[in-house]
Amino acid sequence: MAHKEEDDTFQEDDVYINAEDGMPNIHPNIANLEQESDSQDEGNEFDDIPKSVIVTNIHSDVFADEKLKKDLEDLFRTFSDNITFQWLRSFRRLRVNYDSPLAAANARVQLHQYQFHNSSINCYFAQPVTPVSLKNLMPPKPVKQFLISPPSSPPVGWEPREENEPLVNHDLLAALASLTPGESHELHAPTPTQPAIVVHTALAPDAAAPRAALKTIPQTRCPDY
Repeated sequence: MAHKEEDDTFQEDDVYINAEDGMPNIHPNIANLEQESDSQDEGNEFDDIPKSVIVTNIHSDVFADEKLKKDLEDLFRTFSDNITFQWLRSFRRLRVNYDSPLAAANARVQLHQYQFHNSSINCYFAQPVTPVSLKNLMPPKPVKQFLISPPSSPPVGWEPREENEPLVNHDLLAALASLTPGESHELHAPTPTQPAIVVHTALAPDAAAPRAALKTIPQTRCPDY
């Protein structure tokens, strides 16, 4: 029966979606909130709903005219007298802070796309600010501090890792030792599409010999296609 009574007070046919931004005229979390607000326990269920509304698309003339600013503030005062305003001229926005989520929700629903001074204002719920506890503002653990670049003091018990022994490739050393100075060594035979890989070793330079007498290493010739 309770579910049926709820359906009688809130019909889906009464909900319409604003074509400008896709916002509904009724917030799903505040349906029938006015009937439930008499109970303090039931009202606590809506503490997660923001108490502030962000007003956008305000005409620039409003920020320079005190009378227009007062007229716009009076529109939002119709939902609650305990209210504060924060004018953000650089962003052409207004933040309206209420004392209850019900007042903020009514302002969001009823004043959204409201025509005010040659402009249709938009009303959105402000993102609630999560309180930060000073107990959570602690430095990271020493193990994580060591990951900071440049690192701080290492944690207790940390020891540097010993480097491995140098890797000696005996096959590579034997191949290099087999290369006779002053001779050419073919490492890879040529193919119809690839040239051969040839290593030309040079003689050790003689300080007494002229520079022109030093052996010139020829360039690898490209294959004929």
